[in-house]
Amino acid sequence: MTTFEHPWGRLTLQRWPRRRNDPLQAWDNADLYLLNTLKARALGPSTLVVNDQQGALALASLQQGPVVSNGDSFLARRARCHNRDLNGLPEEGRHLWPFDTLPESPDQVIMRVPKSLALLEWQLQWLSEQLAKDTPVWLSGMDKHLPRQLVPLMQLYLGNGRAELGWKKARLFSAVAPGKRLAEAPYPTAVEGPMGPLTVHAGVFAQQQLDIGARFFLEHLPGTLSAGTKVADLGCGNGVIGLSLLQAHPSSHLVFCDESWLALQSARDNVARYCPESTCDFHLGDGLAEYDERFDLILLNPPFHEGHVVGDYVARRLFRQSKQALNTGGELRVIGNRHLGYHKLLGKLFGKVEVLGSNQKFVVWRCS
Repeated sequence: MTTFEHPWGRLTLQRWPRRRNDPLQAWDNADLYLLNTLKARALGPSTLVVNDQQGALALASLQQGPVVSNGDSFLARRARCHNRDLNGLPEEGRHLWPFDTLPESPDQVIMRVPKSLALLEWQLQWLSEQLAKDTPVWLSGMDKHLPRQLVPLMQLYLGNGRAELGWKKARLFSAVAPGKRLAEAPYPTAVEGPMGPLTVHAGVFAQQQLDIGARFFLEHLPGTLSAGTKVADLGCGNGVIGLSLLQAHPSSHLVFCDESWLALQSARDNVARYCPESTCDFHLGDGLAEYDERFDLILLNPPFHEGHVVGDYVARRLFRQSKQALNTGGELRVIGNRHLGYHKLLGKLFGKVEVLGSNQKFVVWRCS
């Protein structure tokens, strides 16, 4: 089903990136609950949309008035553009990345509750300082995904907040902006890496300590590299994998890639701290899909979820991108949980797949 009926009309919406026989639709009842609330309670025409997932909120809200969007995900931003073009709509209002400043306070805010509790805290703090006093803020999410701490966090950062009625397995939460910062969100955090403390911005994986997969992967990085080797840290997160390689091989050229703006900012901060003289690039995008250069080595610790959706389709996409982006004779090094069986997928794409290391939980493969 691709026809989305909303309070001002209908849209054709598709999930992006496109997948053959995708069983999921590009909106849910939490989106519709927010739009129904906007229709019934809007104080004025302008709306700030936070954490739109596939464009349902921003594109429908354009029928109400001017829209500014804010979010961390490149894929969500790209999905909105795809659906905007699909519906023949004009360019929507400005998109803000996490550290941007609102050009002016909107009349109201509609916000999807993010999966990451850390990102939620940081965004509530951001709203407290960006919005004019008493600006209404409405949050929603599906019941099964909502954190228990949501109302207490709203009260901490906004000074107020309450849960409203549930509707079709979604729930609405409401507050008004305080017009000033009331509490300091504890982000970014610092985790201990092999080179020292690493900056980790809100919402980036492994917020409190270096994850065990990354620790195991670090043990299986190349021992020698030719000068000028072109390397991609694909899905870089805080950048620890690429940064470790860069410290061991300072003449290599690293490209840090992620779809999360805050992850890429974490990598930027850490490279600036530990390798300030290095020549690195930072690519915000859908993996390597729109990156024209090729690589001698790609390092990948693929996620097995996208938001609340779990599956191997993200890994599949990154494996295919890696194959296309490698130079002749290049290699992909990838780590995965043992039970995910990535070797079967990799074996269909690469001529040679060998195990570099394994333990009870993880396997590292070299693919060429």
